[in-house]
Amino acid sequence: MSEASKEGSSALVPLEEKTVKFYEDEITAALVEIKGKGDVYVPLRPICEYLGLDWSSQRKRLNRDEVLSSELGMVMMTTPSGQQQMICLPLDLLPGWLFGIDPSRVKPELKEKHSLPPRVF
Repeated sequence: MSEASKEGSSALVPLEEKTVKFYEDEITAALVEIKGKGDVYVPLRPICEYLGLDWSSQRKRLNRDEVLSSELGMVMMTTPSGQQQMICLPLDLLPGWLFGIDPSRVKPELKEKHSLPPRVF
């Protein structure tokens, strides 16, 4: 977990937020500064919702994974209902989490939509 999350202090505050396409849905990624270095963090719960996955199950899976759990961070994200702390992963670790998702757990009506590689740009 990020230093801020480990020490129990407040969530990381993004230097910048940017909305990107995740298949045909939009997610917001955040550029945060940790130890003088900029990293892009992606909130995981919205991705679970887009894929029709149970967030609590995915959260437990993240906590069991030694690598992913050590890199989770709380980031203050802008949402339609205001500022919220969200559990995020660095963008470079997102594929590792996605590869671990069992396709049979994705809602049937979403499988076709998510069968092609995502277009991020």
